[in-house]
Amino acid sequence: MKHRMGTLGVVAALALLGAGAGIYFLLRDAPEVSREMSITIPPKAASEAPLDWNTYHGDSTLKGVADTPLPESLQILWRFKAGAAVRETPVVCGGRIFFASARGEVFAADLHGQRIWSKELFTGEEQKGEAVRERIEAPLTCFNALLLAGADSGTLYAFDAASGQERWRAKIDGPILGSPGFLRAADGSARVYVLGRAKGELHCFDATDGRLIWRTEGVERCDGSPSVTPEAVVFGSCAAALHVYSPDTGKLLRNIEIDPDSQVAGGVALDGNMAFSGCRSGKILQADVSSGKILWTNTDSENEAFATPAVTRDWVVEAGGDGYVYALDRASGKQRWRFDTKGSPYSAVIAGDKVAVSADGELFLLRLADGTKCWSLKLGDEISAPAVTRHMILVGSEDGTVIALGPGPEQQGTGNP
Repeated sequence: MKHRMGTLGVVAALALLGAGAGIYFLLRDAPEVSREMSITIPPKAASEAPLDWNTYHGDSTLKGVADTPLPESLQILWRFKAGAAVRETPVVCGGRIFFASARGEVFAADLHGQRIWSKELFTGEEQKGEAVRERIEAPLTCFNALLLAGADSGTLYAFDAASGQERWRAKIDGPILGSPGFLRAADGSARVYVLGRAKGELHCFDATDGRLIWRTEGVERCDGSPSVTPEAVVFGSCAAALHVYSPDTGKLLRNIEIDPDSQVAGGVALDGNMAFSGCRSGKILQADVSSGKILWTNTDSENEAFATPAVTRDWVVEAGGDGYVYALDRASGKQRWRFDTKGSPYSAVIAGDKVAVSADGELFLLRLADGTKCWSLKLGDEISAPAVTRHMILVGSEDGTVIALGPGPEQQGTGNP
């Protein structure tokens, strides 16, 4: 899976006044966030709510697309000190930011970078007289005020996003490495979908109380995350296939076999009936989940492609293990451009006319049209894949911080958000 880690220097605090009238750097220090000086941003309409980024790669379809423009360059707005590495992408829901640290602690912060609540999670076991902390290597998910955290112990935690109060917890057999999926049905009920890493069993839980509704048989080891729509739950596995299930009954609708060298360890982006995935062989593909047919395969990457593709109506953008970000024509799968990060890029995202991607602790902004670099900044040794929300990019860092980046002084008065 490709959604991870990095470090930073000068920082400040973000404040959104009213309907987003400005970003201000405050002068007073707080325990977890540093602040300085000020930049203003053009006001937004009162009806414009903060943009949610529910999973590590956008919404439950994992398409990795934000309907918000980004400026030509960014600067550090603030840095939240979590006290331990933040290796997975933060998520944003209802104007709040959520992330987990390597100490098994889950945090909620506001868009200013101020702590709202935090929870330390423990397995219930002891070693040398001390409680054992949970390991949370799965990206968090937050939908409809429900925050979900999967742990290596096989425990799925569900918290009230506003208060941090635990609503329920459920247990599966084996570690949870993928981001939980979420779906609200037409009747108002809601379900949570979780993969067990070891066997590739898909679990469906009632989002209200954590009751297990159904569980499938295992298909093979699964390191990725399920993508969810009302028509299908789709994920890949080490069986070198994409697996398509009914979100209602858990019935296996079909397996879409690739080839023996094309194991799928990242998330699968789902847009209607079309699924997009990278593979261990380096292949990037589009498949029709309703027919089970692979429509095209791109073989330009010279190494594994375990990131989750970002997908729009015209573009498919995938990060390869060979250091390149590949932008493909969605209709044909042919390469339009590639960009050399000179590192190991994580899952890229598309925001307006730009692509945001991290590699070896450096954050890049690229032009979607031609792949030229607009801007980059080295933030440390490792940073996570980016999350995009109104006015900001957020990344977790190996140095124990969450970093918010936004428009620099040159964007003042230009109309950039």
